[in-house]
Amino acid sequence: MKTSNKKTKNLATPGKPMSQDEFVSLIKEAEEGKFNTLEESKRIFKEWRSKLEK
Repeated sequence: MKTSNKKTKNLATPGKPMSQDEFVSLIKEAEEGKFNTLEESKRIFKEWRSKLEK
């Protein structure tokens, strides 16, 4: 019996093929982005809500 070395590509969204290496590189890129603490997120959310109420 012969096995295939070809990996399936559909790791992210159905219909949008992506290799595992591409997926890992996108995760690493996202991890380098800006992250807010819980307190910062709450403050930003309150500011956003107050602007909507005006």
